[in-house]
Amino acid sequence: MYAKLAIRNVKRSIGDYAVYVLTLVLSITMIFAYNSLLFSDAINSFSKLMRPMMSILICVTVMVVLILGWLISYITHFIFEQRSREFACYMTMGMERSAMSRLFLIEQLVIGSVTLVGGILLGNVFYLALSQVIFKMFDKTYYMDLSFQLPAIGLTILCFLVMFTFCLLKQRRILKKVRIKELMSYSRQNEHVAAAGRKNIRLKMTAAVLLGVLGLLCLYVAFSVRIELFAGFGNMFLMAAGVLLQGASLMLFYRQLAQVILQRYKRSGKRLHHLNIFFYRQLTARLNTNGRQMGVISILLLLTFMGLGGASFMANAYEDALQKKVPFDVEVSQHYGKLDAGACRDFIKEHSKITADLSYDIYYLEDSTLIADMLDRKQEPVEGFEDWAAEENMDRCIRLSDYNKLRSILGKDPVSLQEDEYAIQTEEGYYRDKIEKAATSLKTGGREYRLGQVLEGPFAQDGMNESGFSSKTILVLPDQACETLKQARGCYVAMVDDREKTDYQDALQKTIEKTVSSDGPSFILAYTYQDQKGEMQSIYMMTAFICCYAAFICIFICATILAVQLISSSKKYRYQYDQLRRMGTMDSEIRKLTVKQSAVYFFLPMILPLFFLLLYMAGIGFAFPVQRSMLIASFAGAAGIFLAVYGCYLVITCLQYQRNVLKGTKQFRLHDFIRQEK
Repeated sequence: MYAKLAIRNVKRSIGDYAVYVLTLVLSITMIFAYNSLLFSDAINSFSKLMRPMMSILICVTVMVVLILGWLISYITHFIFEQRSREFACYMTMGMERSAMSRLFLIEQLVIGSVTLVGGILLGNVFYLALSQVIFKMFDKTYYMDLSFQLPAIGLTILCFLVMFTFCLLKQRRILKKVRIKELMSYSRQNEHVAAAGRKNIRLKMTAAVLLGVLGLLCLYVAFSVRIELFAGFGNMFLMAAGVLLQGASLMLFYRQLAQVILQRYKRSGKRLHHLNIFFYRQLTARLNTNGRQMGVISILLLLTFMGLGGASFMANAYEDALQKKVPFDVEVSQHYGKLDAGACRDFIKEHSKITADLSYDIYYLEDSTLIADMLDRKQEPVEGFEDWAAEENMDRCIRLSDYNKLRSILGKDPVSLQEDEYAIQTEEGYYRDKIEKAATSLKTGGREYRLGQVLEGPFAQDGMNESGFSSKTILVLPDQACETLKQARGCYVAMVDDREKTDYQDALQKTIEKTVSSDGPSFILAYTYQDQKGEMQSIYMMTAFICCYAAFICIFICATILAVQLISSSKKYRYQYDQLRRMGTMDSEIRKLTVKQSAVYFFLPMILPLFFLLLYMAGIGFAFPVQRSMLIASFAGAAGIFLAVYGCYLVITCLQYQRNVLKGTKQFRLHDFIRQEK
């Protein structure tokens, strides 16, 4: 008998909570697919940075399991609340508590097992698609492997057991202690808690705003000021404090939002249409009951926006960053010494065919800090490293003849300068505009030079053809002006016939290091196109994949909770909708009302997260102006992806909501009542 009852309850639960079941299937699909990436030897061998990225993926998976466990715990408890009177009837008819808890446990495990099997099957398909994208991204030959990875299945089952076991054991303890009287009113316990927190609304909302502002200030200081407290970790502690304060602000804001809405319309004195009264009454009732969950959802949505935006930014920045990092196929530089260009050339000839190359020097301007001053990137003195800070602020320059040879290798036209002119080469358009606007004259070696040209474009300016640390800018001077200058670094660049086969960066660097004399300091940097491409793909693209993973899980969870709350309340309030129909409300009006209710309920948790996100973007754009346009485009694309997924859940919720409200009801018209009287 219990088996039949359990099967009937499972069928009903799957029908009533189809959105929840769908979310579990999609979540397990993603967990299994990304677990399969962890155990893919082929993918892990693509780059030496893949292993560290997989370690990050493990940490993200742990976070996903915790968040998904919270969803399962909430929905399980929610289902129990909705069925509390049913369980009270079971106890009244003589069912033992142990049997009742076993029944509920089996029902939830059956639902979970169905989603687990479905998720693993879909997950293998998703893994094949995901691995194909990664193979193509790394320019590797893809081969389809339809077999399941047993370690990935085992890890997914372990994640499933961790999520479900804790939640079901917690619910089992509640069932063993609860009494019939408590079960009869169990579904209304949140209303009593909400009613108890209706005092000091203005004070609590003020506290929420102040906590949010304080959190923003903490983040601003953490990113703009260096704090030496706590053994150098002061900035990290301040950043963590800012995040926690903003989380507390969101929680407090949404717990009081219902009362703020009620007070506003009570004081407005406006007469509302009966449908608007009904709308606000239901909205505030839901917010009162689910204020805490709305706060958690808003935090998850903020993480979602940041995750999707970060993923979109990393994907968009990859090609641009690769082109700027290695515009030449091979790049070698030696700081504080004379580079052995012959050794570089001989090594490359053993592995590739050189089509063009050049050996040249970068020089110090020891009496000029023009670039550091102009770009406001001056290195502040650090105790014990004052000489290093002063050296970093010095300008560096390149001979005009060497500069034109490099431009020729890149297929660009040469530039010309007068004897009293200098040029500036930079990677960033923002810097170009800033430099042209300043048009500062250069004073060095007892002479004054006026600005002739500002040139922009990829020019190997990451630690090689640049002035100070991360300035991405260098001066270009006439050859005679560089005759008496001190060498800063020796450089060598080459173009080869097949840049995709330049995977010998580490071997090249070790070879050049052997040629360096032991007298004095020296620092070698060697970059090859293929190795840098693999490293940047590992960092940029895998970070984008991992951010998408966490963001989509958060979207699924947030939308599911909102959908379940709305759909379950639609059955609870069906009688009220029936009364509206008796009052003459048309079906079309009720449909519009349900769409409005669903849309507003889905939109409310997004208000503050979107506001915080705009502030974050403004702050990042101010701190890193060179990335401002790409940042805006990335987050705009992320918003489109979010709205597409979130909108699908909203549409499904609206359709189910309308179906529940209008199911089995009759459209009453005025002539029906006249006929009844006759």
